[in-house]
Amino acid sequence: MAVSDWSALFAEMETAKRRLAVSDQDGLWRHEPRRPPAKPERIAEIATVTRCPVDPEYADFLLHADGWSAILQDIDLFGTADFGSVAYVEAEELVRVIEDEVEIERGDDFTRLIPIGASRTDIDILVMPCARESNRPAPVIWLAGGEIERYRTFSDFFRGMITENHAEADSLA
Repeated sequence: MAVSDWSALFAEMETAKRRLAVSDQDGLWRHEPRRPPAKPERIAEIATVTRCPVDPEYADFLLHADGWSAILQDIDLFGTADFGSVAYVEAEELVRVIEDEVEIERGDDFTRLIPIGASRTDIDILVMPCARESNRPAPVIWLAGGEIERYRTFSDFFRGMITENHAEADSLA
């Protein structure tokens, strides 16, 4: 179930991020590398904060990169230290506000939405529905006032972010 070749996906993302950095002549975005791998015990602590099992693909990602600041524009993909942080609490609050205004499909086997990333300056939030079963992959939903995009799995989301970074580089070129 876990993606075994994060190194290939990281190489693709790093190529996209380099293209974007070159195209970003006006310095619109932060351009940051992925963080070093997380320790397994730190990943287990996420479930304590969220009261939800950690998605298996997201956990596998964290074993290779403990989050990625500015994964797209100013959206940070949370690492283990971000859970329980001010950014996480603010993202949780924004999710509650959005849920009051917009119906977001979770699926039958999922409950509340858990933030896994957020914009530093805008209303973009990345969430995963909390799965009732810990081995069940959860979708990643990109919210900004409403649903922007839905990815079937965390690895699909990551591939989507590679595509978005290439598109951003193209638009700035």
